[in-house]
Amino acid sequence: MNEQTPTTIDHASTSQSFAEVTELLDVAPGTLRRWIQRFGPFLQTSASESSSRYTASDVETLSIVRGLLAEGNTYEQIAHRLKVMHSAQQPHIAGNEEVGGRSLAAAGPVQLPRVVGDAVQSITDTQKAILNSQTSIRDLLGVVVQDNFSLKEENRKLRERMLEIERVLAEYQRREETRKERLESRLRALEGTLGALQQQVAHWVELQRQRRRGWFW
Repeated sequence: MNEQTPTTIDHASTSQSFAEVTELLDVAPGTLRRWIQRFGPFLQTSASESSSRYTASDVETLSIVRGLLAEGNTYEQIAHRLKVMHSAQQPHIAGNEEVGGRSLAAAGPVQLPRVVGDAVQSITDTQKAILNSQTSIRDLLGVVVQDNFSLKEENRKLRERMLEIERVLAEYQRREETRKERLESRLRALEGTLGALQQQVAHWVELQRQRRRGWFW
């Protein structure tokens, strides 16, 4: 099996423009400028210039910044983490400044592991997946809110309908009470009239009896 030769990364050909870095990291230009200004000491010298191009190391550092911010770290905490990371890398860099009595500049282009680009791409894909999930959640929340508004509207209409029915029932009961009172009043009047007629009839019968008795006397 043939051994895979490490890929030589030429900074001139692999550097990214400002726009390319914003697209790669999926951040706004203003956010990227703020990161560059705040964490400039941990980037390449050219990274602080307006027309600079950003190396793979710069992109990796900025990607780490984005990940730490997503975890809720402050700028001060991130700066401390980067400082610790760079301090840990210094002995390794110092030990490789000379290769067989030659400086790195004389040794040729720097060999960077391919996993750096893969890690950046993986982080980018993960961030996009999170954003897609957030979009789906927002859409779902929008549907829930809309349904909630619809239910509130239906409840309002139902409540108004119930109040209308209660008003109609109350009006019907009032009319029935009035009608009942009128019927009772008429019944009492009829009973009074009937009582008066009964008295008159009894009086008339009594007069007729008296008259009949007078005839025999």
